Amino acid sequence: MQQPVKRKIGEILVEDGLLTQQQLTDALAVQKEKGGLLGRILIERHFLEEDHLISALGKQFKIPYISLRHYSINPDMAELLPADFCHKNLMVAFDFDSKRIYLAVTDPLNDEAIAEVKALTGHTPQVFFSTMSEILNAIFFIYHEKS
Repeated sequence: MQQPVKRKIGEILVEDGLLTQQQLTDALAVQKEKGGLLGRILIERHFLEEDHLISALGKQFKIPYISLRHYSINPDMAELLPADFCHKNLMVAFDFDSKRIYLAVTDPLNDEAIAEVKALTGHTPQVFFSTMSEILNAIFFIYHEKS
């Protein structure tokens, strides 16, 4: 049985009205010439905001986006995951309940780190996309402002 083809991120951004076809064409030409990630090129050229890219990636991977700056982060998270683990993997646990740990990530395909979260906490990770800047700010809040 064939896997369904994932929609391309550029197509999602154009369909959602976040990017014009011309901007996508320009960014793809830069990517072809210089290499790099399309999303990074779009942000560097100021065609797109980081949170719009992450939201579209969430659609592409069928993983919800969470804006951590609008979420009341549980300060007790520092007791569940080490700060260096969060920095290394660019992920942060922002809340938990009796069964799940809510995890904001920049890379939902980092299965090894996500599995390690379950091993470290005993909770099943519920994964959300978030921006790198929001994750780093949350790590600072949880591990450095608390002390």
